[in-house]
Amino acid sequence: MKEQTIYHDYNPALYSELSVGNPDFIDLAERCELLSQIIVDANETETIAPVLRCLSSYLHKLSVSLEEDMSELRIIELTTEKVMASSRQWIFADSDLQCEYCQALTLLLMRNNYRDNEREVLTGLLHDLISFMTYELKEPRFGILTH
Repeated sequence: MKEQTIYHDYNPALYSELSVGNPDFIDLAERCELLSQIIVDANETETIAPVLRCLSSYLHKLSVSLEEDMSELRIIELTTEKVMASSRQWIFADSDLQCEYCQALTLLLMRNNYRDNEREVLTGLLHDLISFMTYELKEPRFGILTH
């Protein structure tokens, strides 16, 4: 199957905080969650346009960071004595796909071609997807090796 990339027409370099301190995937996911909450809370479509552009850049950077190696500190943070059995369903099976869904919804919202009641539904869905993805990314996934 051919890999598809969602077109991203906003330059992540415009947001200096994306390059300062080299935020990792959890930092970026948490920022995306905050931006999505701002979008949900906004009352006017015009108000959310710059936040959507920013979110799109963060999601782009997040998708890149998902391919990078984790820092030793993150590995320690995500290590637990008991690894919980995953209850993921196929639609939420991997973070890359979740990130693509979020990016697609963000780009759809940026087109501003919907009714106000549709905006509320789409921004709510976007926030819920980002929150779920963030929760999943922060979930412990490594067990302690015992000999």
